[in-house]
Amino acid sequence: MELLLIKKLIEEKLLDFDKLLKKTYRQIGLKEIEAFFLMELYSIKINGETQINPKDLTKNLSVSENEATELLDSMMQRDYLSFELKENKNGKMTESFSLDQTIVKIVEYYKSQIEKDIVATKKEPETTENEIAEILETQLQRQLKPLEVEVIIKWIKDYKYSKLAIKEAIIEAVKSGKTSISYIDGILLKKSKNVENKVTKSTRKKSDILKEFLES
Repeated sequence: MELLLIKKLIEEKLLDFDKLLKKTYRQIGLKEIEAFFLMELYSIKINGETQINPKDLTKNLSVSENEATELLDSMMQRDYLSFELKENKNGKMTESFSLDQTIVKIVEYYKSQIEKDIVATKKEPETTENEIAEILETQLQRQLKPLEVEVIIKWIKDYKYSKLAIKEAIIEAVKSGKTSISYIDGILLKKSKNVENKVTKSTRKKSDILKEFLES
């Protein structure tokens, strides 16, 4: 399906075969002369020719007839070029050449580049605060406000909540359908009271930042 689509785009001149090959020939394993050789073959093909005469290839390329023959053999053996039998307008079977395999190699190269780009964007967050912020932005489907980010920093820096505890609180909030910062803060406060007797109402009140955020 991908090959048919790219071939159609090339046929409709929405994509330029020569430009694609010039940009990618090294990446798909070709030397410069081999790339120009395939461009010449493509030019022959779009002009309606179905057969290749090595002598004709020497007209526009700085290669001898023997070198042209060697290039043809090399391109076939390395799967850049193939030959097939096709029925012509008169109903006779004639040999025709195809550059589909070269197009496939170009498509595969671009697919691999896209996959690398996607992987590169999935790097680990630099800090715990960034990781928690990214999780919350995903759940809230919006960018966090500066005050919300400051609350996250308070959770980690001042109240010493662990990353696991914060994640568990977020999960609990999601299950309750209440993924707000204030609701998550309440869950964390309640859990900290149950787990650590050191944290009480008198020593752990909502931060001024959170209060300001809730009242804004």
